[in-house]
Amino acid sequence: MTSVLLLSGGIDSAVCLAMERGRKCYAIGIDYGQPHVIELQYAKKIAEAENVPFEILTAPNFKKSDDVVFNGRNFAMIGLAVAYAASCDAKKIIIGSNFTDWERFPDCRPEFIRLINAALNTADYGISVTAPLIQKTKKQVKDMALELGVIETWSCYNPQGNEPCGKCLACEVRAA
Repeated sequence: MTSVLLLSGGIDSAVCLAMERGRKCYAIGIDYGQPHVIELQYAKKIAEAENVPFEILTAPNFKKSDDVVFNGRNFAMIGLAVAYAASCDAKKIIIGSNFTDWERFPDCRPEFIRLINAALNTADYGISVTAPLIQKTKKQVKDMALELGVIETWSCYNPQGNEPCGKCLACEVRAA
């Protein structure tokens, strides 16, 4: 089964891509005007290392809810991924949501993924969304990355040039 993976350049989506080794997969990154657009450079490197086609889609530059992300970000990205999947006859979309994301991002929770799949099933698209890390903590994802030999990833919302800031939520979670 062909899949479309939302590849941000971060550890979660990189692990999901590594889990797809040997399967037909397309990777897409979304440029939504994020201050950490450097992550898409990492996404491209990760896709190349995994020998997977990678394309960057551009989303509107919505008003950010906290100078980093906009409300419904993953919901919007899944919508773009559905359209992309339909264009390449893929039947599965993979998103790297994990347990650590639940508190801050409502569109990373299991119930949200379940409802998206119910809507896709009702609309008869023949496409489903899976979040293989949704019950994993960031530490468990990091351990999986080491086991799978995932190459360098990017996790910082407020980069200082080519260096992580060390202060944002992504940096704090990665350090913890």
